[in-house]
Amino acid sequence: FGVHRDKISDGRSVVLLHTRLSILDISDRAAQPFCYRDAVLSFNGEIFNFRELRKNLIARGAQFRSDGDTEVLAQLLTTEGVRALDRCEGMWALAFFSGRDETLLLSRDRFGEKPLYLYRTANGLFFASEIKALSSLSGKKFSPNFKQLERYLVNGYKSLYKTRATFFQDVEELPAGYCLTVSQRGKIKMSPYWQPDFNQQDATITFEDAVKVTRDSLSRSVELRLRSDVPIAFCLSGGVDSNALVGIAKNLLDVDVHGFTIGNTDERYEEAQLVEHAVSHFGIHHSVVPIERKKFLSRLRDLVRMHDAPVYTITYFAHWLLMRSIASKGYKVVIS
Repeated sequence: FGVHRDKISDGRSVVLLHTRLSILDISDRAAQPFCYRDAVLSFNGEIFNFRELRKNLIARGAQFRSDGDTEVLAQLLTTEGVRALDRCEGMWALAFFSGRDETLLLSRDRFGEKPLYLYRTANGLFFASEIKALSSLSGKKFSPNFKQLERYLVNGYKSLYKTRATFFQDVEELPAGYCLTVSQRGKIKMSPYWQPDFNQQDATITFEDAVKVTRDSLSRSVELRLRSDVPIAFCLSGGVDSNALVGIAKNLLDVDVHGFTIGNTDERYEEAQLVEHAVSHFGIHHSVVPIERKKFLSRLRDLVRMHDAPVYTITYFAHWLLMRSIASKGYKVVIS
């Protein structure tokens, strides 16, 4: 657990806290909050193409004291600012404080894989990856947002991201692909740094070219996400998606794959034969995790507490059982 405090010239304070999972460079050199020159970074996530970015920085004269992605991101933000995010492939929720101009930058990855919650008061801004942490930091017990609950119960989870509302009053989420800056004088500005561009210029691409581009892009994507200083597990079902990921890792990248599958006794969803065929075909280690129906409601309460929200779909419960089993085998990273 790391803590960093900074005093601003007008007497206000900036405090960054971090609890580390330790995936890349698990030594203390890469501990967070990470200080670089007069800046400090706390971020949840991973920059998958950090090695390429690091190589580019070294070519420009940069020096490093650690081997992971945290220092790469810190140096990029220090030298290039928000523009550096365009070159980062990854998932993140980050807080970056520049002591030079006394500004705070918050950012969330392009598709909102990592959560970032906000609570604004007359005296400052609180932010955290979990609402329960936000409550603990601010000392405020948030009231339920019944309009959001009603929207969820009537229209389902797909309606929840139509607004920035959360299941608690006064708590908002930084939107995916957005940055929020707090100026030296405390002025808050929020704006998108990225938006999808559906370019139709390549509409005449041939089927063969489309297959090649898809295969090459997916293979490169898996290769980048396999960068880790700790073991990685794989989710495996009978479907095309997980089999593609496992196949790329095993056949193209020569990874010693350990796949995990949810065992289902419901004939409508049972994929045992397909999974067994994949395990035999790829020659991988494999573990089956049975769905446990005992203590369902009490476990569902645990899951709601962890999410600080209703369980959006019941598949979350099955995946939670799967992740618990994967973690019990010593893994804290999974390709899914």
